[in-house]
Order: sequence, then C-alpha cells, then structure tokens
Amino acid sequence: METIQKCKESKIRCSVIGLSAEMFICKHLCQDTGGSYSVALDESHFKELIMEHAPPPPAIAEFAIANLIKMGFPQRAGEGSISICSCHKEVKVGVGYTCPRCKARVCELPTDCRICGLQLVSSPHLARSYHHLFPIAPFDEVTPLCLNDPRNRSRSTCFGCQQSLLSSGNKPGLCVACAKCKKHFCLECDIYIHESLHNCPGCESLRHSNPIVANEG
Repeated sequence: METIQKCKESKIRCSVIGLSAEMFICKHLCQDTGGSYSVALDESHFKELIMEHAPPPPAIAEFAIANLIKMGFPQRAGEGSISICSCHKEVKVGVGYTCPRCKARVCELPTDCRICGLQLVSSPHLARSYHHLFPIAPFDEVTPLCLNDPRNRSRSTCFGCQQSLLSSGNKPGLCVACAKCKKHFCLECDIYIHESLHNCPGCESLRHSNPIVANEG
C-alpha cells in the first residue's frame, strides 16, 4: 500500500494485464493510479489487450510540457563524392549523407551529427514512428446479412484485393469493415493493413477522391 501511495503521489499511471484470476491488489493499484486492469481470456484476447496499450495515454495537463526537438534532414551525397566521414574519421568515397547545419558527412541514418550534435533523420523514419504512435483502429466484424444485401453488391467484394467475400455456394465468409469509410475487407487484407500497410485503403481513396474547389476571383 505504501508503494501504491508513492506511485499516486508521483502521478505514475499503472496498468496490469493478468494471466490468471483477478487479484485484488492489482485491481487496487490500477484504480488508485488511474490505470486499467484486465484479465486475458486467451491468446488472441491477450494480444488485443497488449495493443490497447500501444498508443500512449493522454498526458496529465500539469505535467504535459511541450519540448521541441531540433532535427535535420540531410541530403544524400553523390556516388562519386569524396569527403571525410565524421563517423569513422577517414576519407570515404561513395554514398553518404550531409548534415544540413555543419555540412559534415555521416554514413547512416538516424544518428546524431558528431560535429554539431544535430539529430539527423529521414522522412521514412518519421513515418514509421507516426504509424506506431497512431495505429489504425481495429475493424468491425461484418454480419452475414450485410453481405447478402442485394442493394449493394460492392459489399460482397474485398475493397483491398478485389476478391469475392462469398465462399462456395454464395455463402458469406468472414470479413471486417472500417468504421470510418465503411469499406469491407477480407481477413488477409485486414492483417496486412494493420501489421504492414498502416493505412486504410478505403479512407485514403475517399481522401484523394474529394474534389478541390478553387474560387476564381
């Protein structure tokens, strides 16, 4: 109880995922510190509970201090360029990266410039970080009645791979739908979207299909 009180005073949020029966002390810890307590029912449920903790929780207002981090986006050097590498302290010939602040050369990204200390990154690295911080929400399971709706035949086709969602005998198979764009996807595309692509094709298609209206003066 003393440890729980110290966590509460230090504004430490504690969450527990139990693999056995519910324990009072764990539930008491989570309730007092503002965390969540869950008990995994099986392997798939355990994975869902783990993924719920992947997005960072909202920060407490009094401790949410915004700190800006200076980053540099270095330019890729040419194939035949010759310069002294700041990483290895020797002359290098070939591909490298040039620090935008001090013009020093580095071999790999991401890294810190050995001369001026600027953090050097590339846009793909920032994109990967964004996907991990803001993952796509899980898709909703679709009932068979929605696939058999004759008014909308597009629902019986996966929006990702364009394959039919109906099994042999025109019986509806297992599929999911995005809560935002309402597009239907098969289970294979669902796994690919959430684990590799990190973007919903349906939402992206709607974003790019919206017309841009320009006012002519």
